[in-house]
Amino acid sequence: MLPFEFGSLILLAALAVMLTAGMLELQTSATAYIIGESHWSKAQQSAADELHRYAASGNPDQLQNARKRLQVPLGDRQARLALEQDPPDLDASRQGFLAGLNAPEDVDRMIRMYRYFHNAPFFRDAVKKWRLGDEGILELQRLGDEMEALRARNGMSAALSDAYQRKILAVDARLKPIELAFSQALIDGTRVLRTTLIGTSVLLFLLIAWIVIIVLRSTLARIRASEGVFRAAFHQAAVGMLRMRSDGQILEANDAICQVLGYPSQQLQGRFLADSLHADDLAEVGGDSGEGIDWSLLERPGEHRFLREDGSIRWLRWTVSKIDAEDNGEQRVFAIFEDVSDSRRLSDEMKYQASHDGLTGLVNRREIERRLRAGIEDARRNDTEHAFLFLDLDQFKLVNDTCGHVAGDQLLRQISGVLMLHMRDNDWMGRLGGDEFAVLLDDTGVDEAMRIAERLRRALSASTFPWEGRKFNVTCSIGIARVTADQVDVGEVLRAADRACYQAKEDGRNGIRVYHESDQAMSRRRDDLAWVVEIRQAIIDGRIVLYAQRIEALNHGPGIRYEILVRLVDTEGEVNTPDRFLPAAERFGEAISIDRLVIAMTLRQLEDHPDHLHALDLCHVNVSAQSIANPDFRLHVVSLLDSSRVPASKLCFELTETAAIGNMTRAREFIDEMRSRGCRIALDDFGSGMASFAYLKNLPVDVLKIDGVFIRDLANNEVDPVLVRSMCEVARSLGKITVAEWVEDRALLEPLRNLGVDQAQGYGIHEPCALDELIDATPILKSAGNF
Repeated sequence: MLPFEFGSLILLAALAVMLTAGMLELQTSATAYIIGESHWSKAQQSAADELHRYAASGNPDQLQNARKRLQVPLGDRQARLALEQDPPDLDASRQGFLAGLNAPEDVDRMIRMYRYFHNAPFFRDAVKKWRLGDEGILELQRLGDEMEALRARNGMSAALSDAYQRKILAVDARLKPIELAFSQALIDGTRVLRTTLIGTSVLLFLLIAWIVIIVLRSTLARIRASEGVFRAAFHQAAVGMLRMRSDGQILEANDAICQVLGYPSQQLQGRFLADSLHADDLAEVGGDSGEGIDWSLLERPGEHRFLREDGSIRWLRWTVSKIDAEDNGEQRVFAIFEDVSDSRRLSDEMKYQASHDGLTGLVNRREIERRLRAGIEDARRNDTEHAFLFLDLDQFKLVNDTCGHVAGDQLLRQISGVLMLHMRDNDWMGRLGGDEFAVLLDDTGVDEAMRIAERLRRALSASTFPWEGRKFNVTCSIGIARVTADQVDVGEVLRAADRACYQAKEDGRNGIRVYHESDQAMSRRRDDLAWVVEIRQAIIDGRIVLYAQRIEALNHGPGIRYEILVRLVDTEGEVNTPDRFLPAAERFGEAISIDRLVIAMTLRQLEDHPDHLHALDLCHVNVSAQSIANPDFRLHVVSLLDSSRVPASKLCFELTETAAIGNMTRAREFIDEMRSRGCRIALDDFGSGMASFAYLKNLPVDVLKIDGVFIRDLANNEVDPVLVRSMCEVARSLGKITVAEWVEDRALLEPLRNLGVDQAQGYGIHEPCALDELIDATPILKSAGNF
């Protein structure tokens, strides 16, 4: 019943407030109309006086004053008529009331009262009187207009002037009782509202008082009943509970907290809680005097260590509340405890696992970056210097590939143990991933870091890794980067140490290099890394674009031929040629991504332009050495060809001679797969290798692109023509087409034709342009027969 009683109480209270507010609003509105009537009455009386004088004198100023005074009651009339429209014109009504000199703050409530209560008993009679009064106002307005018209025509005689004065006085006399009746109706209505309000308030007060008495009696009964329930819940609760004095002395303890702390209930009673808190935790929550507990520090739940009777420690989460439960008003403290020792231990284990490498037990990359960030902040704060070492094992892949991952894992654990034996107490070591490790040397300059790095390198070199009867020598390359206040962030330090380590490997492995900003080799690697980032972003942003360079048949063969060339547009809009970014792409494994994108974009362009595709004889697309060596790339190209509408016979994949011979098996697999689908294969830079002719036995290519070194000086020496002729004769005997590269002058075309070259390519024939431009020029090329 209690919720219902409270609801009834709230409902009645709300009803009383709403009724009171409504009654007061109506009274205020009625008062506003009474005040408005006084303005109405004064303006009407003043207008009648001015018209009376105008009838006698004919002074136009008096007529103007009368009309001005009439604007007040006419404004009220405008407001009433606007409200009686369907729908009401509220803006016109508001303007009318303001013209009637009503207070702006009263206008809205006057509008509301007329809209919703104009038919109410206390307001209906007043509205009738208002309408009668408006008739008199309109009559005064009409008399003024008539007198003005008469004077404008022939003037007014004395008799006519007297007649108009009598009419004005008659209207004025008729309006006075109407005005009084309007005010009296509103006053009577206000009295009725006040009486109703008083009666309603008394009735509601009695109802509320009755419900309050019922609620109080019911509440007291429930308090008595709940006290017994609380006692039972206190002692049977699964969580620990204590009731204490404000000084922490325990007055009552339930079974759960007794079991957690290992004390019998009688032994806990009278004991101070501070005696069971761990000393370090007591220091956190203790008062300024060093005695007892400062309860203000425990307003939010907290976790602290508590001592059991046997001296062991348990982690408890506890919440404290202060209550005034005693008759004498003395404050008591009520605390609830939950044993979180197991979850705390699990949390610590999870934190350890999140910050440590599961294989070696060293800190992992995430923790390395956090500690390195702290080292940078320390260098800035204390103006000191640390050293960061990047260690990369030299032959880890050999062990991993020949002996398996189990051996590789064991090797990593052994190396971690060896290196940790030679670490200083204030330094730390972590595993970045794979076979890469990191060491931070605290408060250490470059010279000292070099000595420590040399000690670690020698220790590792002196160790061997035995596995299944075999022994492996283990070495590492180490890069050193300074950690100073000038470092921007963790990434800068990691990149610097990585570059130094990479240079140590480039120098022959099993060495140490210190990163210097001015080091040319490291500067080149830094530039390469910047290009790698730019390449990746350009692929995402669509800033890799296709260019093309035409290949001209020296014997006027049919169809259009060209080689696809790739360009990178940087964020400034500059178009970069491959020699600027492809070396970095090949060095850091991004060439495959570029090759995939270029082939997909080429096929899409050819599909979108069927007329150009029909006129096309052969489109050359370059494939990097990395792509040739990757079986997944070959499968990806096969998938693209199978799903494309471009005939495979329109494509020719170009492989450099060095790329092909670098991985002959993979190159042969790629060539066989592509040729089986109708594609042709070109061997680029032919003749640059030491045994170019010998490789033709094992590489079934269709086109030989003669290296430009044999073409550019063709007219200036006797050796190049002989070599070119021999290449052409071999190619012709094997059924292969030859293409001369680097043709910078069309004057070379005739000599090349005489030497047996089939096609030519170079700036002297066509300067590379966007593939779109070449496609758009297809009709022109066809009409000119310039294939």
